[in-house]
Amino acid sequence: MPIGRLSIRFDPSNRLHHIWCNNGTWWVAYVLHFSGRKRRIRRSLKTSCVEEAIRRRDELFAQIEREGQEVPERRPRRERLDDEDDEPPAMLASVA
Repeated sequence: MPIGRLSIRFDPSNRLHHIWCNNGTWWVAYVLHFSGRKRRIRRSLKTSCVEEAIRRRDELFAQIEREGQEVPERRPRRERLDDEDDEPPAMLASVA
């Protein structure tokens, strides 16, 4: 897997740069550049506390700056869609 490098721009006066709250859980978004390409990443910070989310974001960005981050290969879209058809969602499984 290639190693991606962090590519972000932010306004230092905005403490919440790159994070947002979705239904009570804080998430982070950033871009990794690798092999002349880029990949947008979104991941949960697994906290409902904004101060903890800021701390985790800062630690994540510092770690990526130091070590880079492995960028997993993407599966072709058709393959991802085929996997969804293998097993019905739990709500529909009880009806079928």
